[in-house]
Amino acid sequence: MRLWSVLVPLVAVLVAGAPPAQATAQAAVPTVSVASAGAQPPSYTGQCHPGKAFTLSAAITADGPGTVGYIWSGTYNHYRQVTFAEAGTQTVTLTRTHSLGRDQQSATIRVFGANTTGTAVTYGLTCTDPVPGRPQIQPAAIHVGRCGSDVVHTVSAQISSPIAQTVRYRWDSFYDRELPGAEGERVIVFTEPGVQTVSSTFQRVPIPGTNSGDNVGVEILSPGATTTEVLHYRTVCVKAEFTSLTRVSGSCKPATPYKFKVDGYIESDAIGDMSYAWARQDELEGEWTRDAWTPMSFYVDNSPGRQTVSKTFTVPSGGSGSFRLEILGTDGNVVSTSKAFKTCNV
Repeated sequence: MRLWSVLVPLVAVLVAGAPPAQATAQAAVPTVSVASAGAQPPSYTGQCHPGKAFTLSAAITADGPGTVGYIWSGTYNHYRQVTFAEAGTQTVTLTRTHSLGRDQQSATIRVFGANTTGTAVTYGLTCTDPVPGRPQIQPAAIHVGRCGSDVVHTVSAQISSPIAQTVRYRWDSFYDRELPGAEGERVIVFTEPGVQTVSSTFQRVPIPGTNSGDNVGVEILSPGATTTEVLHYRTVCVKAEFTSLTRVSGSCKPATPYKFKVDGYIESDAIGDMSYAWARQDELEGEWTRDAWTPMSFYVDNSPGRQTVSKTFTVPSGGSGSFRLEILGTDGNVVSTSKAFKTCNV
């Protein structure tokens, strides 16, 4: 009887000390919905550069307390949260800035609660800024060859305008350098919306301060001020120098073939790949016969600089003519001065 009387109070204590079941339950996640709350301004027509900002709003509604996540499109999946103390609606915003564009724009918001939902916020945009297009260079963007103010190539690009207006522009290179021979402000008039091609000649001269080339594009000066697409171009100035012509062997008596050794060098002011060849002219035929092109590379460790080249020619007794050194160019070959050779005339 005494043991039973002791066990009954002990059981009562244990039961009374048990934690309530609700203390271990997780916090509830609310069910959500979302609706567009519009954009400010709802639409815009006019100049957009350097940037026209729109504030987009969305209303998130939760059916109870808890934390809700959301993501706006175009924000690199930047996850954000909003906390509800009780059921209700909260407004979240996104600022989006445009410097170009037209027609209807939109941004989508996705909301994550006990469920996942989303909606789009739309607005109207018509930028009237002129837009330059990707330029082109003729005959080639990468030039390997002779350089100078008399070596003239052509750069061109397109400018589109959504309205009739006068556009001021210039040809612009990296570090705000102007294109040699195409300096200064230029003007083009649009009497109606459309696309026009602009072009200019420029000089192939060394590009200062760079060993890898430059970028060129159309810079719009007004209305607005922008450069969109650019073209990478390079001007590799090369020189072929014929330094010596040496008779190695050969005589008239007895008549034996002659051997001539030719020496020269190739000079480049920038890194690049190119090809060179020795050429020989027969005095009687007058035509130049070129060897196969030999590839040559200039890299950071040997450029700008020069590389020596040489070759030995065999000429039958009685032959005469000239030798020269050539570099394969993108706009005509670069040739050295020629040196004449002569054997005995039997």
